[in-house]
Amino acid sequence: MTLTEELRFDTTPPQSTRASDDPALFGFLSPDEIDPTFHLVLTSILALPAGSAVATIGRFQNILTATEAGIIAQSQASGASPGQTDELINQGGKRSKREKKKRANRGTTLNNNPDLKDDVAEGTVSEEQLDDLADADSKTGGAASQDPELLNEVRNSNPDQSKDAIKSFVNDHNRPDTETEHERQRRVRKISKFTTKDGIPAIMAEGDQATIDSVWEFIRKKANQMYRKDGGRDVPASQHPRSHAQRWFDAFADFFDGESGGSSGSRPTIVIGAELDDESMPINPVQFGSGPIPQNVFERYLCNATVTGILFSGSGQPLWHGHKHRMATPVQFTALVARDRGCVLCRAPHSECEAHHLMPWAAPGKGRTDITNLALVCRSCHHQLHDNKRTLFQDAERRWKTRRATESEIAPPKPAKAPTGSSHRSRRQGRASPP
Repeated sequence: MTLTEELRFDTTPPQSTRASDDPALFGFLSPDEIDPTFHLVLTSILALPAGSAVATIGRFQNILTATEAGIIAQSQASGASPGQTDELINQGGKRSKREKKKRANRGTTLNNNPDLKDDVAEGTVSEEQLDDLADADSKTGGAASQDPELLNEVRNSNPDQSKDAIKSFVNDHNRPDTETEHERQRRVRKISKFTTKDGIPAIMAEGDQATIDSVWEFIRKKANQMYRKDGGRDVPASQHPRSHAQRWFDAFADFFDGESGGSSGSRPTIVIGAELDDESMPINPVQFGSGPIPQNVFERYLCNATVTGILFSGSGQPLWHGHKHRMATPVQFTALVARDRGCVLCRAPHSECEAHHLMPWAAPGKGRTDITNLALVCRSCHHQLHDNKRTLFQDAERRWKTRRATESEIAPPKPAKAPTGSSHRSRRQGRASPP
């Protein structure tokens, strides 16, 4: 019998206050003996190498998460009220209202699809993915955890990637007419000024998705420009003239000073995709990062020079023409946004991303700057790929995965930057630079 089987509970509603009356659950142990036994297991884990210890803890956490959710599901199936479910969850320690609701939703989702319990115990579905499915269930009347295609995507994706799939499922399941939803958001648009509990004046804007995303993308781009102007990574953050939050506020203020988001830099702030109908007219416009937009908003964007558009053929392929350069061209970057939408690993928005060579340009394999050798990744994931000597690939279902890079796929390390200061003057005077 495996450890998972030892900890698996009978799904029959309990007839007593115990979690389960199945004697196989504890084997030869009584409840009073569990704590000392767990201490023995914990001591054994701590004696393992760090990597093995963390992996073992992860496996046990999966089993315990599935087990707790199963107990909550049993209680709910036996007729426990929400208040009684809260009391049961409180037995595990201090919980916020949000945390209690999350754990109660796990039980509801396991009752809706009991197979998910084994998925969580085996690590095929993570705790975070279970919570995402439970949240989606609450918005779709339980349809999310019952959909085979969505579950297959969740089981074969990391939590960041599956969030997009789950969000798309919810949107498709509850999709209102695009134009009607946009008009609703426009109808309730407003901006308000108030004072926070700390006595700081603040402004809050609410409105349609397309406009909010347009403003946000400008602020994000402007804040990144300010970061580089403040010294970027070449200067310790403590020595920057302003903090991260202060830069974002200054970028927000610049938006209302009349500066154009497209006046500097070569990458687009907003990318709009559309298909061509039989008469070569653009239809079904989509603002990447936001979703479908009404045709009248699309037509308004066409008059805006800060918006970059890309058209799709009838087969859904982006129409673009790239060139061979060390760095991806703006046209290629736009095509990557159209294809990948955001970071292929963590789904960060495209405005935070860079074009990553699957086969590095400077590696022995001599990677080309072609669209088929590029993928969109955020700066954090980009650094992790190179620092950890990993490379990207797509599986049979075209999901992005990582694996260890081969020798031909590893670019040589970049040369260290020359020290700043008087080194140039020292060399000119024939003296060695200080270490």
